[in-house]
Amino acid sequence: MLNHITSREVNPLLQKEAHSASYWTTLFLGLGAILLVLAVVSSPEEVFQASAQGLKLWWSIIFPAMLPFLMLSEMLFAFGLVHGLGVLLEPFMRSWFRLPGRSGWVLALGLTAGFPAAAEAVRQWTQQEDMTERQLRRLTAITHFCNPITILLVIGTGLLHNAAVGAMLLAIHWISGLLAGWITVRLTASSKESQKRETPVALRRTSVSRTSTTLIRSAWDATRSARERDGRSFGKLLGETVSHAVQTLMMTGGFIIFFSVLIRLLSMYSGQGAFSFIWPAWIEIHLGSYEISRLPYDLRTQAALISAVLGWGGLCGWLQITAVTRPSDKGITFTISRVLHGIIAFMLTLVAWTSLSLMTSNALPAYVSRSSVSSFAEGGYDPAAHSVMAESSNLWTQLESPSLYPWQLTALSIALLGAIILTLLVISFMTSWWSRHDWR
Repeated sequence: MLNHITSREVNPLLQKEAHSASYWTTLFLGLGAILLVLAVVSSPEEVFQASAQGLKLWWSIIFPAMLPFLMLSEMLFAFGLVHGLGVLLEPFMRSWFRLPGRSGWVLALGLTAGFPAAAEAVRQWTQQEDMTERQLRRLTAITHFCNPITILLVIGTGLLHNAAVGAMLLAIHWISGLLAGWITVRLTASSKESQKRETPVALRRTSVSRTSTTLIRSAWDATRSARERDGRSFGKLLGETVSHAVQTLMMTGGFIIFFSVLIRLLSMYSGQGAFSFIWPAWIEIHLGSYEISRLPYDLRTQAALISAVLGWGGLCGWLQITAVTRPSDKGITFTISRVLHGIIAFMLTLVAWTSLSLMTSNALPAYVSRSSVSSFAEGGYDPAAHSVMAESSNLWTQLESPSLYPWQLTALSIALLGAIILTLLVISFMTSWWSRHDWR
């Protein structure tokens, strides 16, 4: 009876606290919306320019780079090839990330196409109900990577004017992301029962009898079974694929345009200073990287800050992912992985710069003379070189004349995807062999 009374007394208190939190959230969002409308009305020209810049970024880079991958992902799901690939990647994904092997396709997609494509693939798994909520949260956390074309072309060549630095940032972005995912998986594992079920020891016991021939046969059976379950004709599949891909990209474009306007307004009313890059860096990766590239810092510091921004992914990316995947923990696991990714990327860039500066010193920047490169590689600041870079470091100018055509971006990205899948398969087979050998 006492327990019954206590629960009746506690429930109204919990409801009152939840109602109060909802009230303050609604009030805060309402005031923010009113202030945003007033800022838009008072600065229509700036808002229009920011909207046009966000639209140009989306149309010139994101749309052509993302559309083929979004279509390819859904079609491979329907044909069952992702399920077959998952069987082959089972040893690697189970051992390193405690996830089913079929999630390896999402990891490869995130590494090559970026986080919107990976989030869409996670959503497809959610609809099929083949994975638990905890596994979906983990998968969302470890597959959040920026598009490599953006890092290599827009940031490396367009903003920092050094292709070698872009390649270095991409390598560090991938390595730090995998490390952050590995750490996040172990930090968020709360149930001892689930930990025992997902340990590599369990994998070793089941891998003893699974030779390479058995894996290939199982992959073929999984592919055929998944294709039979889907059952859509090619025409229907193609139509639905195009519709879903364009819808996802339209949502992504809306986020980018909105946050382009928000960043412009915040920059106008907060003033320019040494820390004026914080707002763009916290909100959106492209605009944040552009603002960091304009800072009067040496190339080492700029690269480390940009690496941290790429690891964090921006509030814009956070909202895009949570809008698509709708995590059950309100994005806590995803936020932990983003913070870890940013910190690890920042530290790795600083640590690795001494050895990698030898590589960057031999690379000729796109818009700066060779005499200026040595000062950047040594970590010094050259005002003359920086003035040249400031004049040509306009992100939107680079987008008007991209280095590659859209079909070239697609071909390069698909080739990179194939190389990453092949690498993951090799690692998976090596993990399977090592597990069998160690267990014996």
